[in-house]
Amino acid sequence: MPTSNQKMSTRFSASLAAAFSLFSLFLAPAGAADDTPIMPLSEIKPGMLGEWHTTVSGSRVDSFPMQVVGIAENFIGPQRPVIICQALDATNKLTGPVAGMSGSPVFIDGKLIGAYAYGFTWPKDQALIGVTPIESMLKVENNYPPTAREAGPDRMARTEVGADPQWLAAPAGEAAGLPALAALQTAMKPLPTPLFVSGVSERTLRKFSSQLTALGLDVMQAPSGRASHDIDNDPKAGQPLAGVLMSGDFNFAGTGTVTWRQGNRILAFGHPFLQSGPTEMPMAAAEIIAVVQSVARSFKLSNTGPIIGTIYQDRLTAIAGEIGRKPHTTHFEAHLEAPGGKTRFFQGELFQNQKLSPIILAMSLLESIHSTMESADEQTIYLNTTMEVAGHEPVKLADVAGNENAGFSLAMNQLMIYASLLNNPCEFPNVKSLTFGVRMADGWKSSRLDSLEMDRDAAKPGETLNAVIGLRNYRGEASTVTVPVPIPADLRVAEVQLFAGDADAALRMDEPPRVPPQTLGQVLDRIRQRRSHQNVCVKLLQSASGLSVEGKNLPDLPPSVAAQFASPNSNTEKATLNRITLWETNFPVAGTFSGQITLPVRIK
Repeated sequence: MPTSNQKMSTRFSASLAAAFSLFSLFLAPAGAADDTPIMPLSEIKPGMLGEWHTTVSGSRVDSFPMQVVGIAENFIGPQRPVIICQALDATNKLTGPVAGMSGSPVFIDGKLIGAYAYGFTWPKDQALIGVTPIESMLKVENNYPPTAREAGPDRMARTEVGADPQWLAAPAGEAAGLPALAALQTAMKPLPTPLFVSGVSERTLRKFSSQLTALGLDVMQAPSGRASHDIDNDPKAGQPLAGVLMSGDFNFAGTGTVTWRQGNRILAFGHPFLQSGPTEMPMAAAEIIAVVQSVARSFKLSNTGPIIGTIYQDRLTAIAGEIGRKPHTTHFEAHLEAPGGKTRFFQGELFQNQKLSPIILAMSLLESIHSTMESADEQTIYLNTTMEVAGHEPVKLADVAGNENAGFSLAMNQLMIYASLLNNPCEFPNVKSLTFGVRMADGWKSSRLDSLEMDRDAAKPGETLNAVIGLRNYRGEASTVTVPVPIPADLRVAEVQLFAGDADAALRMDEPPRVPPQTLGQVLDRIRQRRSHQNVCVKLLQSASGLSVEGKNLPDLPPSVAAQFASPNSNTEKATLNRITLWETNFPVAGTFSGQITLPVRIK
């Protein structure tokens, strides 16, 4: 009677996804049930035979043979062992480890030993894999319920390609011994969890490649499609599972495999996704379209299904999730109006994360703009932003850009604003929605500051001084605007300064950086004070040495009071003050505005 390996060999086909299914020794059980037995690490010995279960097509789970090589102690840190195994079937020797298999449950004698999580990704005759022990993964599940809503992601471990270590070149047919720990750590890395992105063009991805690379993300474009109607929305061990960073018109998701399930709680991946610790990431069912074979790396191509729950822990040895639990997300909307009245609308649900969410937001906004822009090479883009934060009044902002990088400039400004909100020192905000209104106009519309004059060079406290601002627009046409400037009645200095300038120049003329905000309300107030690049800012400034104490300006402090604040025993948040704004107004012009002029004003 032919052996199992002979049966698999004769059923080999050119289609890799089909080959994975035909090479199966037998169909795996439906999943790790509540009573799935577990084999402790202490019972696992070199030479033991077993199998891992994974999905290579649709939602069907197949099994593949493996043999234990040994245990690598302290593989990913102190007291963090990994079980080193060798794949025995020809298909996995050909493909090498497959990105997306992370989390595939591994069994010996029907007992769960852990998750397929590590590998040397170049296909070789000796297909070594690393298995995260189930005992290490269960420590993550035991953190249920989570103790915090959010933590910033650390760098994802990425696969590094280098020269083959000598221990990988063992002659065919010889048993593989366990290599030295240093050699294993050099060659065997966590299987990448590719971040599949659909609905976003290569043009937009290139703009943000440096930010994504800095976070250690392995971003891949994927065809935009819906999961089939028969996708299994109740995933079990061996079936695909996705962590969703954004869903809707733009999709960002990383797919791995379920390792263990008990009731509605799930362990998966066998290594971190973003390593963000306690989190609230939408969790979705998925289906595998195909396994893509590559010399550099093989990976599962997947479709993401509906949201079915929340990933609440993202740790070194596993992600933990709960089916049926609704995640906190931020609703994204972009309403766009192109020249000629053509409108478009995009929406989605955004994962709340300090590092990634601002980048994904900016990418989605920029792609919305790119998808709406008409044929004109030169366009001015006007942007209105509304942020809804639970428990606070909406934050409303406006901005404009008119150059060859207008869309990217606006998107980056939104990235920085949103990052400052999510990373504030007070509390993590529950951002309910982000709504963008975008209007495009043909041509680069702009105005610049041509002159600044006053109706007189001196004024008394309590009087009004008229500032005459000369402007020149993008057509070269000149105009003037008269702005009444009130002189404070209690002013007791000999001279002040009249300033007219654009948003960036006005920011430089503001008071020195204030102390950190003390409440989320103060954070939002500071965001509200951001000026539009469409506005002319007019300020009356006074030079004044002093302190900014807990957000309040205290110029010309008496020496005795200043000494108290300077005392080492003072815990008051303070910053040095060199000037203060006595009065300010802003008004818009056509398109973007640039330039600055400052004039002295003598006080009689």
